[in-house]
Amino acid sequence: MKDNLFQSYSRKHVHFYGRDIFPLLESASTLVNNSVKKFSMLDLGCGDGKLIFALYEKGLFKNAEKIVGVDISKDRIERLKTGLPFVRGIVADALNVKELPDSSFDFVVCAQLIEHVENEQALMSEIRRLLKRRGLAYVSSVIKRWWGVYVYFKKGSFRLDPTHVREYSSEREFLDVMADEGVEIVKVETRPVRFPVPDLIARLSIQGGLAEPDAEFYEKHKNLSRLRKLQLAVIGYDIVEALVRKP
Repeated sequence: MKDNLFQSYSRKHVHFYGRDIFPLLESASTLVNNSVKKFSMLDLGCGDGKLIFALYEKGLFKNAEKIVGVDISKDRIERLKTGLPFVRGIVADALNVKELPDSSFDFVVCAQLIEHVENEQALMSEIRRLLKRRGLAYVSSVIKRWWGVYVYFKKGSFRLDPTHVREYSSEREFLDVMADEGVEIVKVETRPVRFPVPDLIARLSIQGGLAEPDAEFYEKHKNLSRLRKLQLAVIGYDIVEALVRKP
């Protein structure tokens, strides 16, 4: 049942390509691009590749010799390969990516994935395994305050996403997961969750069968992309981001 829900959600809930990314991810990518002559980058739980697209558009892959995206959804990896053919796409469980050897990446991005997996410690252990010594990882998730409200309701409480296994109650709870896996916490930032209004309209159109799932929707409709600056804050929800380094 859970797998059917996830696969159905992945088919319809497209990650729209755009050029906006959080400053902490951009600064981390800039640091890696400027400090490692030929770096390797992994997006673990890459979805349709929207973060890879944004980083590429900002010129932050100039020194990249290898870019890999991993997602458990075959539909998302197919969209990734179509939109970003220079990326190697792998369909795999992020907790155990057998196709990738130990210590193979200078930079790992794991955005909004940890709240989806049953075993958060196993995910952090896999990130640590895949990082090179002194490699940098960007990990982000969701904090839900007790008053948090959104359109999805699951097991007696509101959820930001119907496929979330957990939503952290505080920054400290999130960081404790990092610390338990022996990585060095470099920087932490927290900011309110905001959704572009046009995205909500587009998603309703897709769910209603009025439009096809298309990650490049805003690339094809440039005028509409400007409207994405109109955003709504979600009551009681924050994004928490952490930069961590492998000792």
